[in-house]
Amino acid sequence: MKQALPSPSELRTVHVIGRYPPPIDGQSLATQSLASLLVQDHDVKQFNMTLTDRALLSSGYSGARQTIQHYLKLKPKLKSRLSDGNPVLWANISSQPSGHWRDLMTVVPCLYPKQPVVAVVHWGNFSRIFKHWSMAASARKLVRRLDRVVVLSRELANQIEAYVPARKLCVIPNYVPQIASDDDFRIKHANNAASSTIRVLFLSHMIKEKGCYDLLQAIAIATNQGLSLEVHFAGRWNVESDEGKFRSEVERLGLKDTVVIHGPISDRRAVAKLHQTADVFALPSLLAHEAQPLAIMEALSAGTPVIVTKLPVLEALVNEEQGASLVPPRNPEAIANALISLSSREVWQKKSFAARTHYKSEYSPETVRQAWTALIKNL
Repeated sequence: MKQALPSPSELRTVHVIGRYPPPIDGQSLATQSLASLLVQDHDVKQFNMTLTDRALLSSGYSGARQTIQHYLKLKPKLKSRLSDGNPVLWANISSQPSGHWRDLMTVVPCLYPKQPVVAVVHWGNFSRIFKHWSMAASARKLVRRLDRVVVLSRELANQIEAYVPARKLCVIPNYVPQIASDDDFRIKHANNAASSTIRVLFLSHMIKEKGCYDLLQAIAIATNQGLSLEVHFAGRWNVESDEGKFRSEVERLGLKDTVVIHGPISDRRAVAKLHQTADVFALPSLLAHEAQPLAIMEALSAGTPVIVTKLPVLEALVNEEQGASLVPPRNPEAIANALISLSSREVWQKKSFAARTHYKSEYSPETVRQAWTALIKNL
């Protein structure tokens, strides 16, 4: 006989506060995914702190001031929402000076005495708050108020273990829903075997620091060596002029017939389709504060071999035996060589199966849900 699921009134209430889509970015998607993941075992109360027109913010101090004003307006609502004293998963704690002081002014005052609070860190440079002159003292005080600090990998935990007591520091990775079924996976392998053209996907913020220009250079090198490629770039631009510069570079390199530029994609079904049809996912990021890009995890779930930079936080996410080709930063030739290597059917197939297996063992919804359920139970 099928056991009935508990009603919301029988479940423990958990508040998940942070930025939810729109706009869609790694942090907002991760927050939404976390809230959705916990619904099975908890009565989840979402509180959205997103400034929806944040792309229109002024830069520098003016933009920071606008953001703080937005948060101050939310403060009475947040304090009312948290008045039941139930556990809080704080999913947008900041590592930046302006964001840190925003947090201290607008979020911390809304927390009730003895209310369990878990900081969910989405930053690869969170250790900065303990070292920067403007944050060090207040950051240590903030840690005393927190019951747990959750980071996404052991590498990120190592960076802050000197500042966060071991009993408070936890590692729970992000997760993404499996983006390709077993049938989709079989079709991917059949299509790869039937085609001599490699479909490459770049899905991220379209900025130089994410490696999109290095990938363009690599494409030019690989195609000049005879490799047949079809490369898809998807992601939002900071400003319209960035798109013009990128398209000009595509033309300068003679890649107009090789490169497809999608721009920002908000339809998750379209994102899934890009992953399902890609042979290779490439994100040669240069950002020191990368934490755990969801697009890489989506690629792994689809069984897509990935090309990523040799950054400690990315190597902690996936290594050579788990479906990755690791390349040095700012090295288009290494990226090109990785693409050429993946044109071997045997190499590609081995990486593809390894990627899928790694996702299922480390980043599947069930694995991550169990970790969160255990943590919340012990608060």
